[in-house]
Amino acid sequence: MARQTQWQLRQRFLMDLLLQVHKPLLQQELIEMGSRLNENPSDYEADSWPSLIDFMERVHQGRILRPYSIYSQLQEELPQQLLGVYRFLLLAKDWRTFQCNACYARSHFNPVLFVNALQLAISGRPDTKDLVLPAMHEVLPQLYFDKDVILDAQQVNWQQLAPIPNITLKRSWKEILGDIVYPRRFRQPLEVPVLPAEPIVIEVKPLRTLLSSDVELNGYWNSLISRLLITRNEQGTAIIDGDRMMAFRNAHDEYMYRLENGRAAKPEHPQILLHNIKQFVALCELEELTTGHKSLQLIEPTLMTTGGVRYKATKLNGLDVWLLIRQSTEELQSQIDKQLEKAVETPTMETVGQVIATNYWQLFRHLSLAINGNCTMEPNLLGMATSNLRDPIYRTMLFQLAQLIARYERPQVSAYDNQQVQQIHVGNLTTYEHLVDSDLINLMDQQLLQTQRNNLQFLQRRLVARQLRLNHKPFNITYELYASEPMVVLIRSYLIPPGRDQAGLLIESFVSELAMGKNILVRQFPMAKSVHTLRKLYEAKKPLDSSNACSFPQHLLLPRGTAEGLRLQLLVQVLAWNGSETIAECEWAGSVVDSTAPVLTSARVDVVIHHHSLKLKD
Repeated sequence: MARQTQWQLRQRFLMDLLLQVHKPLLQQELIEMGSRLNENPSDYEADSWPSLIDFMERVHQGRILRPYSIYSQLQEELPQQLLGVYRFLLLAKDWRTFQCNACYARSHFNPVLFVNALQLAISGRPDTKDLVLPAMHEVLPQLYFDKDVILDAQQVNWQQLAPIPNITLKRSWKEILGDIVYPRRFRQPLEVPVLPAEPIVIEVKPLRTLLSSDVELNGYWNSLISRLLITRNEQGTAIIDGDRMMAFRNAHDEYMYRLENGRAAKPEHPQILLHNIKQFVALCELEELTTGHKSLQLIEPTLMTTGGVRYKATKLNGLDVWLLIRQSTEELQSQIDKQLEKAVETPTMETVGQVIATNYWQLFRHLSLAINGNCTMEPNLLGMATSNLRDPIYRTMLFQLAQLIARYERPQVSAYDNQQVQQIHVGNLTTYEHLVDSDLINLMDQQLLQTQRNNLQFLQRRLVARQLRLNHKPFNITYELYASEPMVVLIRSYLIPPGRDQAGLLIESFVSELAMGKNILVRQFPMAKSVHTLRKLYEAKKPLDSSNACSFPQHLLLPRGTAEGLRLQLLVQVLAWNGSETIAECEWAGSVVDSTAPVLTSARVDVVIHHHSLKLKD
């Protein structure tokens, strides 16, 4: 047997941690690694210990969410708890310390809190950046799939997935004597039945591709909000000694200053939040054009928590909710206007993003308290980022925030006419539906799946949830641009309903160096790949490509078309680019960061999106 590489061992460790993450650890090695809280300052990054003191105190006081408790992102202390667990994992000095801390957090804290912190810490550590976490709807399927799917999966027996040797109860005296006399290698092997290769399938009903119920989108949104909560609380510890060219008060101040400077090099999280709000609203509006149904209609809360507690439905009537939302957005607008008066030299959209991001958590917390009361034992859709998009109240609030953002967006038009879009060619745009399977192995009976080891290797069949997923066929966009002089530009492309002037669904945003004269840029868009399943990651022998964590899942690049063709327009904007880098960490980072870039030229072209529906047998 080939020796496992370091990557395989580390990847396998993460997978073992996430197996049955909502249940206690049973693997003895992992239990021992997480048996004690590491309070040795030398085991953490230099000068980072002061930032962990609050977390350590909370652990000793029992103020970190425990297993089997109800997780709600709107609980008063949740942001500080999430930040504490995140730092506990992120700041571990080496891999061994990280392992022990991860096992401790896995054993002693709420599984949703642990998974959210782990997901963020993995991307921030140099020794874990090439590791891949499975899709969150496979790690905690209870938070993403309806209760009918969960209950059906829990009724599947181990014998349906793993072969059981056929043992004859009555044996002759000759057979018994043979077992004693003959060595083991001469005995007849036990007859093991061969199980069918097809997985046991639990269909997700109804089979339709609603944007708000998309499990990958809900998983991405959960990560986005977790990152926002952490950033919001980290900003409270930022210092300005370095900016004022003064001596740091202590080593911790210097450490936090460098941490903040490192973060500033990446796209600002407030601007990323604004971008995603606008993207979701644009997708919802285009979905309405396709289906003819309002995206704000109620989606029944047919979810359960990891502990089997059902979600609480909203009892407040629509008019009262609308008045609450209107009052909240008016107060937020007032705060933005006041801040704009103070920060005259700061770009408008940067200020808008900071105010919305800073007030986001309090905004939805106050809204939830007014609607659902101060009851943390009954989960609701507003309290979980994994289910936020299913809630019509939450979606209504996002629509209002998008309108508020649009009031402050005033694209600048450059006075220089040194750019011209000569022609735009768009390939055939076609969306389609296909069936995808998601591993539900985390819903198996724990005593059978885990003993003193991981028994996943004995399974011959998979247990999966099968659902429809929207996707698009490969296409390309060709830009023919004329430049009167060499220059670097930012190119944005949006899908918009005919006749609309405002930007809509951002398809792509990229930076390009143009030569003087005619330039032909060809951009290719392959169909979206499926996410890595739990089983695939367990069997992986080398690092796998992971999806871009900065943007919506790629299968939602295009809105769902229609059989006769959904008629839209592609709006192309060419903007001046003043950045120092032509390639950003996120493909659309330029669109987020450089919100004040003047538009050099723009053009639009008519497009049609067709859709091929999947014909299913009864």
